Amino acid sequence: MIMKAKAVNISINLVPRDPFFDSALGRMLQWALSVGRYLVIFTELVVIVSFATRFTLDRQVTDLNDALNQKKLIIESYGTLESQFLTIQAKLADVKQIHQQINIVDTFPKLIAAVPNDVQLDELNITTDTAYLSGSVGSQNTLNLFLNNLQLSPDFFSVTVDEIESQGSKTPGFTFVIRVKTQAEAKVKAITPPAKPTPVTNQ
Repeated sequence: MIMKAKAVNISINLVPRDPFFDSALGRMLQWALSVGRYLVIFTELVVIVSFATRFTLDRQVTDLNDALNQKKLIIESYGTLESQFLTIQAKLADVKQIHQQINIVDTFPKLIAAVPNDVQLDELNITTDTAYLSGSVGSQNTLNLFLNNLQLSPDFFSVTVDEIESQGSKTPGFTFVIRVKTQAEAKVKAITPPAKPTPVTNQ
């Protein structure tokens, strides 16, 4: 039995090899050319990714600027509201102060109307919700009349006697320090105060 010989592929390069590529510089250039292709491809990929990333970042920056502008407009609107609130608050404070001054002015004649003729006031101090009276009275009856007038008056409540002292055996009468609340606070504590009799005046 005759076996056929297997054909062998023979490659013949008729171009002579350049001896330059056998030198160190030639081998270096050949290596640089082969590796340089990959470096170029990698650089192109980096550039493409950079462009794509920049588009994404530009979109994010645009969205952030829009959000900042919207918040800026909201803050500016709140700034106007705050200015209006401060203005209204200042006006309310002025109205409250004027109202307190009116209460103080109105309290004075009401106190004088409740003071009997035999009572001498040495000091009268009126605040927005309290009146302080100090002075002297010639008799116990007059002092009782004065206290009754304050207690029965619809303009005052919570009469407190802070001090009562006798003027001595040679001088009849008493010195006193009395504290009363004004009607302004009475309206807060009692919305519908009960009817009270008319104060008794000293004839």
